[in-house]
Amino acid sequence: MPANKNALIRYKTIDNCLRNRYRRWTLDDLVDACSDALYDMEGITKGVCARTVQMDIQIMRSDKLGYNAPIEVYDRIYYRYADPYYSITEMPLTIDDCKLIKKAITLIDNNNNGGNKETARVLKKVQNRLLSILNYV
Repeated sequence: MPANKNALIRYKTIDNCLRNRYRRWTLDDLVDACSDALYDMEGITKGVCARTVQMDIQIMRSDKLGYNAPIEVYDRIYYRYADPYYSITEMPLTIDDCKLIKKAITLIDNNNNGGNKETARVLKKVQNRLLSILNYV
């Protein structure tokens, strides 16, 4: 199993934990939650180490994946989101994202004039999906 899929499962698990403001989440709690999620979803029994979860939190805090998660440590032991409404799964599009989508739509439209029919059909679907994303924003 690729590490990337496991990492995404861990990120989503950490996100779900930190969104639950009714519980205090220690590093050990997050490790247990990630281990349980990997077992439930992938059947992985070896679990996750604390260092892996710490690195996941650092990546989630950084701009590396675009999350910039406002994860804070309080009382020197518990983790939570500084913004109680934050979630990595509900991130709004930025102005730059909208500009990139518009550029992609233009490029698809310009390159859609030739080639085989299957490619043209797929590109049209992508273009329509990008337009619907822009209309939703």
